[in-house]
Amino acid sequence: MLGDFEGDDFGGWKIVGKAFGSAPTTDSLPGQPKTSGFAGRSFANSFHGGGKSKGKLISPAFEISRRYLNFRAAGRRQKDHIRIELIVDGKVVRSATGRNQPEMSWQTWDVGELQAKRAHVEVVDDSASKWGYITVDRFELSDEYRDGPTGSFEQLDDYGSMALTLTEPMQLPETAREDIALIPEIADSLTTDSKQVYPNNNRKASAMMSRYVLLAPGAEHTFTFVLSWFFPNMKYAVPDQEYPAYRADHVYANWFNGADDVAHYVLDHHDRLTDHTHRWHDTYYDSTLPWWLLNRLHSTMSYLATGTCQWWKNGRFWAWEGVGCCAGTCAHVWSYAHGMARLFPELERSVRERQDLGESLQADGMVWYRGKTAQQVSADGQCGTVLKCYREHLISPDNNFLKRNWPKIKKVLEYCIREDENEDGLIEKIQRNVYDFELYGANTFVGSLYLAALRAGEEMANQMQDYEFTKLVHKLFQKGRKLSVEKLWNGEYFIQDVDLKEHPRYQYGRGCLSDQLFGQSWARQLALGDIYPPGNVKKALRSVWKYNWAPDVAGQTKIHAPGRWFINKGQAGLFNCTWPQSRHLDKGIQYKNEVWTGIEYQVAGHMIWEGMLTEGLAMIRAIHDRYHPSLFNPYNEVECGDHYARAMASWGCFTALSGFEYYGPRGYLAFAPKMTPENFRSAFTAAQGWGTFDQKRRAGNQCNRIEIRWGKLRLKHLVLGIPVELGDAPVAVSLAGKSIKVDHSLRNGQLSIVFPSQRGVWLYEGDAVEVSIG
Repeated sequence: MLGDFEGDDFGGWKIVGKAFGSAPTTDSLPGQPKTSGFAGRSFANSFHGGGKSKGKLISPAFEISRRYLNFRAAGRRQKDHIRIELIVDGKVVRSATGRNQPEMSWQTWDVGELQAKRAHVEVVDDSASKWGYITVDRFELSDEYRDGPTGSFEQLDDYGSMALTLTEPMQLPETAREDIALIPEIADSLTTDSKQVYPNNNRKASAMMSRYVLLAPGAEHTFTFVLSWFFPNMKYAVPDQEYPAYRADHVYANWFNGADDVAHYVLDHHDRLTDHTHRWHDTYYDSTLPWWLLNRLHSTMSYLATGTCQWWKNGRFWAWEGVGCCAGTCAHVWSYAHGMARLFPELERSVRERQDLGESLQADGMVWYRGKTAQQVSADGQCGTVLKCYREHLISPDNNFLKRNWPKIKKVLEYCIREDENEDGLIEKIQRNVYDFELYGANTFVGSLYLAALRAGEEMANQMQDYEFTKLVHKLFQKGRKLSVEKLWNGEYFIQDVDLKEHPRYQYGRGCLSDQLFGQSWARQLALGDIYPPGNVKKALRSVWKYNWAPDVAGQTKIHAPGRWFINKGQAGLFNCTWPQSRHLDKGIQYKNEVWTGIEYQVAGHMIWEGMLTEGLAMIRAIHDRYHPSLFNPYNEVECGDHYARAMASWGCFTALSGFEYYGPRGYLAFAPKMTPENFRSAFTAAQGWGTFDQKRRAGNQCNRIEIRWGKLRLKHLVLGIPVELGDAPVAVSLAGKSIKVDHSLRNGQLSIVFPSQRGVWLYEGDAVEVSIG
């Protein structure tokens, strides 16, 4: 045994720096994820100083006398800064890291070739990040290999099956074997016996062969294969009361029993599955929007099928921020993402009910912003929860979601109001947020989200006939709207009202924050109107463009280097914060000098809503060029981790381009295209279906068509943007080719159409509403 850390000190191990403290720890330290899996009562832990301290733990020298060196470890996988090293003759001969989990697991080095050599172990933590730490226990020389799967075969993480299936008759194995034998280069490495069984450490490749097809000149034949897999077991990221054994498992384990089941399902439903897939593809790309733009805005939706997201066997959706990075379907990061809500609204509603209003919601209305993973509140995530709940109501087919959850949603908003201690519409106390440190004093980053949440609360309270609460939140909103301009507007943009002498670190003060109008951006997505006066909003956005946007980031990054490089010199990008009217705050808000695509999408979408089309498109194009396939994976926008969830803010740009508004329970639909309104066509999604919106304008005439391509849509109230000169033009409406009578009005560049009957009209697949004006 080289070290089991069971004593009151580290024994003969040498301590360098402060990271490991002066003695082993018996439990996790404050702010540290719960550590488990260590042997005995204590272990070595580098989280002293909140993870920011640096140091080493160095073992006494020893002779390598066994085949293996085993140890238990957990913590961050940051090999450049946090690692375990075996040193022989002054050289590192083996190295390991944590595995991004707080649960310790065995790791093993094969040191057979180093027999009789003198060595020592160094456990290194030279990361100043508060997330950077390593825990280790029980270093031992042994002839037993410990790093590997244990337990029953069916419970192993990689237990499962794969199948390659051909949709038509195959050759008999004997025939295939004879034909493969004609190719000696591969014949010895392939087996054609369909029933052959061999140990898993004896790797073999199997081959199958289709029947022969004779092709005449000009003829063709399609061979269809299905590659299916079934790996049902999955571990939850961190310990949890609901999943104490770390088991979550995949939802598809409820539906299938193996890869063969999956293959049969695909083949049995092949026509339907391929039809729906191609239909969405064709609907989405049948658009007047440029292909590059459509591709970029849709590309981030692929993150739902990556390691960022998990769909558990019990039906719950759960996600990281990025693959293996920052657990708990984080309330503030996911407040940027609109994609899943628009494309899979039922799944998004389940996140609200099972997490934000479920396990995360506390008796006082606080929402733990990472669920049970981090049991604390974030101000932006708290306000964002209210906004997401209202969004999910809007994308519902009826009022049931709101009716079920209104008492809880109200409680969440009441917590926000208590944070506004003097009820003046401004939150001035401590505000933990997505920039990972606390803001102090009034600001419009959190403040605009608060005001937007008040507006959303007003709409929901009114819907639920909670009129006293409606009055309260309306009054607070009006106060906050007025005071925000009076106290935080500097003539060009909104700032933070903070005493930098009292709070010198992680604030932005007089800085120009790209996220300063985040709540107004949300308000546009949800048709909540103006959070701040339109003139101030547009001027602030122009300031963000003027000061934070760089056609080439090289000049700024040369002077103010980012903590993490998500962009290269020579590329265009939007910095998170700059200080055009004061000195640059080197100790200012965290991540100030970085470029995040999720914020770029958020700002770009807002700019498009406010008429800054060129600027918004320029930002999106910069992301598209930055992730060109010759440079990076175009389906992996990186931030804290791969396939980062914030980038799903891209769908907010898509809805902005069509000026799309939707209120499912009221059957309300609106379009006001921001790009080429004279000839515009794009897809849209609703609560129970999706389709295409088309608009064409000519002199004295506008024609619109709304067609359902999948599912159904209830339409009671339709609003269309029109040129002012069409204000007195006649209006004709048809449904499925038949003229219908409607009530309509033309005012302020909008045509409002109300369909007959209390419930409106239903559109099913292939149905279309056509409107002719003029």
